[in-house]
Amino acid sequence: MRPVSIALTVGLIASAVAKSSNDVSPFPLPLCKGIDIEDATIDELQRWMMLGDLTSKDLVKCYVARIEQTNGYLRSVSEVNPDALAIASALDKERAKYGIRGPMHGIPFMVKDNIYTDDKHNTSEGGLVLLGGRYSSEATVVAKIRAAGGVLLGHAALSEAADHRALSNFSDGYSTRVGQTRNPFNLTQPTSGSSGGSVVAVRSNQVAVALGSETHGSLVHPAALLGLYTLKSTPGLISRHGIVPGSFYHDTPGPVARSMKDVAILFDIMAGADRFDNSTFDALSYYPKAGYSAEVVGKDALRGMKLGLPWNPYWSTISREQYEKRVRELKAAGAEIYNITVRSSIAPSDVAAEYGQLEAYNTLLAVGYGEWLRNWTFPKGDKRRGMSSLTEMAAWNDAHNATTGSLGNGTWWYNTVSGQDFYDNAIATNGTMGDKFWKAFGWGRRTAREAIDGGHAYVLENGTVVELDGLLVPNDPSGGFDNACSSIPSYAGYPIASVPIGQSGYSLPCGICVYGRKYSEPKLIRVASAMEDLFRWNAKPKFYNYKTAKGRWETLWPGYVCTEDSLDHYGCEKA
Repeated sequence: MRPVSIALTVGLIASAVAKSSNDVSPFPLPLCKGIDIEDATIDELQRWMMLGDLTSKDLVKCYVARIEQTNGYLRSVSEVNPDALAIASALDKERAKYGIRGPMHGIPFMVKDNIYTDDKHNTSEGGLVLLGGRYSSEATVVAKIRAAGGVLLGHAALSEAADHRALSNFSDGYSTRVGQTRNPFNLTQPTSGSSGGSVVAVRSNQVAVALGSETHGSLVHPAALLGLYTLKSTPGLISRHGIVPGSFYHDTPGPVARSMKDVAILFDIMAGADRFDNSTFDALSYYPKAGYSAEVVGKDALRGMKLGLPWNPYWSTISREQYEKRVRELKAAGAEIYNITVRSSIAPSDVAAEYGQLEAYNTLLAVGYGEWLRNWTFPKGDKRRGMSSLTEMAAWNDAHNATTGSLGNGTWWYNTVSGQDFYDNAIATNGTMGDKFWKAFGWGRRTAREAIDGGHAYVLENGTVVELDGLLVPNDPSGGFDNACSSIPSYAGYPIASVPIGQSGYSLPCGICVYGRKYSEPKLIRVASAMEDLFRWNAKPKFYNYKTAKGRWETLWPGYVCTEDSLDHYGCEKA
């Protein structure tokens, strides 16, 4: 089939939930060869294929049909792999003749559009400036999942440039190429993070599992707002090779899935040394001998588990009823709960103020993009447009502002067309990593690690130190900064798991983040999977307010007529 077409940009109007009288989804998932695959896990899909009830080819057809049914409203998939059916068919034949390679054999998966794939896909990071690029080698994580038998179904949409293009005039989940990705629980509400397309695709049953990436919240926040599971790893545990960087010190790819078991299966496949990412060699001694899947446990494992609650500040600012209910359930299951205090954010100091954390982050962006463009994307210059730097990418966007919207436009509060002031600020630093940069970056990393490490070492009144298994932090991105759990682990370079626990305002799910120390992923899988078994929370999206999801290009670029065809050719025509 042809790739999913570039979406027409859409207008969002903030509104309360408008539930239908019978509260039934307008987009029910059809049966797949007589099987109900809604919210099916990897193990369930594999069992049906082992029994002969389904084939991998059947799954591809059913997921593509679901994309065609819903993507016009959700804008979560940027492109479908034209070779997906052929790949699935070959894996079906291999299964019949030789058996399976492993649990991912024949399972469709999707990747965020900043992760390179060596095929007929575009990898555009959501923009037009890179659209049409082909790369001679694909991301290590993609190659590993393919080798394990996964079927690459397509590329998921993302916030353009993975949220690194703009700070103002910006809409989370918006990209020039696809338009505004929406939350299927309520289409007027955000997905909250650049990996939103990957998470929406899984949540709406457009694919079984998907990969995203995180610099600062891009996995854990959309996972919370869509009621899914994820684990953002310690940077370097999983290779970043072939993924467009935001910061080599913070970035990591990660899965979004319907269970912690699915997350662990993908960790088993993806983690490991890679000669293209030297950081992966530092993690070699931390891989669990029996694999990450062996760390998945039931609720009985909560008995005696030691969990910390940072009441000040995280738990003191939320609507606590939902969260306190879950804490009581954890206590009843035998978990030991400790009230602790950690920093809420990286506050200014004399050292950090010399340069500033945000300016340090801009420097990392400039350095990361510069190295990526020179050594990977445009090693000999971009033959399509003659670009070899972030500066030239930004200039191309400005020259094509009618299409790219690089100057920004505040037509609606939530459907703002992104500018590119983040690019401009990064360019202004010249990527200079001098003494002031290292002081600011080092101060932020050190204080963040002290906060998490100190929180895990709880001191009793008699001076005895109790080592905690994890710190529980509310993950309710719709509630503002203090309810967004990603800040400290991002600065620290430490892992976070996110577990769904219920629904809050506007019918949006919410979750709990579990903080861990460096390379503590096995322990986080144990904590998160035990919580999953205890809470057993799941809700099906009802697509509230889906009829508000249509808009026109002309409302965003007055004086221009933009069509799908004109965008395919990188330009809109004057009216």
